[in-house]
Amino acid sequence: MHSNDVQELLDRAAITDVLYRTARAMDSKDWDLLAAGYTEDAQGDYVNAAASGRAEIVEGTRAFLGPLDATHHAVHNIEVSIDGDAATTHATMTAQHVRGGEQFLLGGTYDDTFRRTEQGWQISHRRIRGLWSTGNPTVLTVPVS
Repeated sequence: MHSNDVQELLDRAAITDVLYRTARAMDSKDWDLLAAGYTEDAQGDYVNAAASGRAEIVEGTRAFLGPLDATHHAVHNIEVSIDGDAATTHATMTAQHVRGGEQFLLGGTYDDTFRRTEQGWQISHRRIRGLWSTGNPTVLTVPVS
């Protein structure tokens, strides 16, 4: 194995870890951990919203997930493509959202662009697309009584 091959494996592992940590951050409502996964100038393109900059991404995520009783974000089938200090990933995801005894499950994709920074690999652009859902969608938009 060549040193370039070893470096690519290390980069792939580090990038995958960012995907897993951002999912854990959302579920544990650890907003500092979530912020660490993004570059300062990151862009977010979500199912029904957009965000510009790390602070807006974190605040938008906090506003969206904060009122929920629980969430569970699972990231699957991660594909990584690395080109020097830039990378892209495509992953499937499922996200369970719970509030007031009601549930809403979303399945979709994360398409991310990464940049190697002084802090390590960070997401510079995230595109989330929902492909299917089941359950009560009002869990995400209005309180469930």
